[in-house]
Amino acid sequence: MDNKPAQNIQDTFLNTVRKDKTPITIYLVSGVKLTGKIRSFDKYSVLLENNSQEQLIFKHAISTVVSNRSVIHGEHRPPLGAPAHAGASPATGPAATVTGTPGAHDPSPGNSHS
Repeated sequence: MDNKPAQNIQDTFLNTVRKDKTPITIYLVSGVKLTGKIRSFDKYSVLLENNSQEQLIFKHAISTVVSNRSVIHGEHRPPLGAPAHAGASPATGPAATVTGTPGAHDPSPGNSHS
């Protein structure tokens, strides 16, 4: 029996894009869009780097994380638009995972998630 703790999909996704230095876009619950590469993350925050500037983002403020590369349970798929094998159709859109509170992304004015 394997004694290693199971890694959740959030940690798998974040760790894979961190190790591969994949550019990502983070959407905050306020509607703000941030882009960069994940330098580090923990249970409560993500350290995002863009143009040698670091931003510490608290996970409770994150609505969505988008990568132009699909990452499923640590396994890579071909980049978007590239067939997985001969005869395969291209991917239709970027992979995304919600890391904030479900239903929390509503960038409409006056929406507060304090």
